[in-house]
Amino acid sequence: MTPVEYRPAQSRFVLCFCGVFTVWGLVSVGVFIFGSPGALSWLGLALITFIPYLANNALGVTRVDETGIRVRRPVGRHSAHWHDIADIGVHRVGGGSEVRYDKWIRVTRHDGTSFRLPAPMTSSAYQDDTFEAKLEDITLRRRRATGRP
Repeated sequence: MTPVEYRPAQSRFVLCFCGVFTVWGLVSVGVFIFGSPGALSWLGLALITFIPYLANNALGVTRVDETGIRVRRPVGRHSAHWHDIADIGVHRVGGGSEVRYDKWIRVTRHDGTSFRLPAPMTSSAYQDDTFEAKLEDITLRRRRATGRP
């Protein structure tokens, strides 16, 4: 079985947001130091807090091979052998709205712990047309390795 690495399809899009948020935040810091802050300055400082979360998701990598699944992010790593995995399912985030949603793949181990894969994923903001095919590839690899659905 040839190893496959999945990277977020929207990583460039998200990293652009990180850049915008960083510049906005730095300008806001300058306004706080040298001027009189307004509502946009406060918003700029608030946006800085999202940068680590966004960058952690955008730079994550999912590696699938004959032994199992490994996730590598700038902050944190997860892995699971195929025989330790109880379920691979889609986790939908978005409050039940059909307008705004994110779909992530969640791996649940037999011991009840779980982790989310940084890729593949799809969302209403950035569609990955190959998401279902990638999900099927991951579940097929698990089925081949364990002989279980």
